[in-house]
Amino acid sequence: MASIGKSQKRRLGKTSSIEAMEREIHNQVEDLPVFARELGKDHRFRLLDPSNMIFTGSGDSFASSIFVHYLSGMQAFAADPFELQLYPQVSKNKTVFITSVGGKTRTNIQLARKVKGVAKKRVAITANPKSPLARECDDLIQLRYRNSGILTSGTASFSAALLAVAALIRRLPKLDSLTIMERRAAEWARRFRVHPRGEFLFVGSGTCYALAMYAAFKIHEVLGIPAQYQHTEQLGHSQLFSLQNKTDNLLFLSPSSDKKTGEVFRVLSKNGFHAYLLKGRTAEPILAALQVMFCLQHMALLLGRKMGLQESAFLTDKKRLALSSRLIY
Repeated sequence: MASIGKSQKRRLGKTSSIEAMEREIHNQVEDLPVFARELGKDHRFRLLDPSNMIFTGSGDSFASSIFVHYLSGMQAFAADPFELQLYPQVSKNKTVFITSVGGKTRTNIQLARKVKGVAKKRVAITANPKSPLARECDDLIQLRYRNSGILTSGTASFSAALLAVAALIRRLPKLDSLTIMERRAAEWARRFRVHPRGEFLFVGSGTCYALAMYAAFKIHEVLGIPAQYQHTEQLGHSQLFSLQNKTDNLLFLSPSSDKKTGEVFRVLSKNGFHAYLLKGRTAEPILAALQVMFCLQHMALLLGRKMGLQESAFLTDKKRLALSSRLIY
C-alpha cells in the first residue's frame, strides 16, 4: 500500500495531471456560476415530477445520481446502470437521465438501448454532444466547463454534473460566494492531518453519503490508496470492528442539519479514533454540497502534493489503466 510521504516523480507530459487537477479546481469558481445561469434558463424538464425521474451513471456520475436521489427527498430513483438493465421495466413511462462525462461508457449505452420504447424519454447528461450515448438518447443536457485537455481525476466534470442533476429537482442558488468557498476549502485542506499508514473511510448520510462516495473515488484515483465510504447509521453495525483506531483516517461529512453524523463522530473521537468532522456552513443543500466538495478536492490535491506525486496514481499504472478501459469501454 502506498503511504503519505512516498515520492513519485514520473511525468507523462509537460503539464502533469496533478497540475491539471489544480487548474480545474480553481476554474470552477468562474465556470460554475456561468453554467448554473445556463441551466436556469433551460425549462425542458421543469414540470417533471421527481418520482417520474431515474438517474444513473458510473463512478463520479453514480455519486451525482445518488446525490440527486437524496436532494429530491428520495423521490427520484437512482441506480447502477447495469442493475437497471436487469430490470428495464422500472423505467416504464419515466424519464431516465444517464450521466456520462465522455458519453462512451459501454454499460450506459447498453442501458439507453435497453430502455428504448420502455422509458418515456432517455436523456444523456454529457460533455460530449457527439458521443455514442448522446446519439442514442432522445435528448441532451450538455455539461459545460473548462477542460484542461489533460487526463486527470474528475473535478470540474463532477461539479458540473452535480449542478445539472440538481437543477432538475430545484432552483439553483446564487453562486456568488465560490471564491471565498474555494479559499476556505484550501485552508481547511492545509490543516487536515492524516496518519501516513492509515486507510481512509468517509462517512455521511443523505447528500453527504454521495459526497463520501466521491471522496473515496478521489483517494483511489489520485493517491492509489485504499478508501471506503459508508452510511452513518451502518458504520456501527459491522465495519467498526475492522477499523484501526490509531491509524485509519475517518472523515465524517455533514450538512448543517445532520445531528446523527456529528454524534457518531464525537463518540468515536472520544474512544480514540483518528476522526475528523467536515460540516457545511449553510442550510442550503446545494451550497453545502459545493462547500464539502471543494474541501474534498483540495484534500486529494494537497495529499498528492505531500506524497510528491507529479501524476495521479491511476495514470501511472499502465496495466491497470488498460484493464480499467477494458472493463468500462
